[in-house]
Amino acid sequence: MDNGAMYDNPLIVPILALLHDEPEGLSEHEIIKRLLESGDHFSATVESGELALFQKHFLVMNALCQIQDSMLEWGMRLQIDPLLIRFIPSAVSESPGGMDISTNEPLRHYYLDWKNLHETSESDVTALLGSFWDRYYAIDKQAEALSRLGLDGSDELNWSAIQSSYRQLITRHHPDKGGEQARFIEIREAYELLKKHYTPTE
Repeated sequence: MDNGAMYDNPLIVPILALLHDEPEGLSEHEIIKRLLESGDHFSATVESGELALFQKHFLVMNALCQIQDSMLEWGMRLQIDPLLIRFIPSAVSESPGGMDISTNEPLRHYYLDWKNLHETSESDVTALLGSFWDRYYAIDKQAEALSRLGLDGSDELNWSAIQSSYRQLITRHHPDKGGEQARFIEIREAYELLKKHYTPTE
């Protein structure tokens, strides 16, 4: 790909800055969250609904795939997994059980084709939710739950770590101890969601 094509996506520069500041990596959810907090980076997307979520996701993935292409010549690979996006040496393999889009050619081609952004409608997104997106959005929800428990970017994503963080947070934010009820419920919801994705250990 022509390096000039990098500038077709305005998210490339702010995403590069985020990854530079967080060398251990960020989840896609955290990247979108920080972009939303730092400026009007998604002004071209629709305001709400599944289509808005899809458009934000597509713009971020398009930027990440362009960044990946530009970095290969320097011996670096951008690991693009919904739960962990980071720069790694090109010789390092993806994490077992991961969903590394940077090594999935059909998905890379999909995200690099702007037509898939401009021609996808709300009904198209609904149809997509019945296939690949079921898994992808489940991962995105999982990333959000991990973030709420302070575990996004953690190297120890296991049931023991989740339980430990949950117990600390649920105690700290309990309404009976002066905590906010909304935050307490948020922590509880995150924990219940993660129970579906992680195998409890004795």
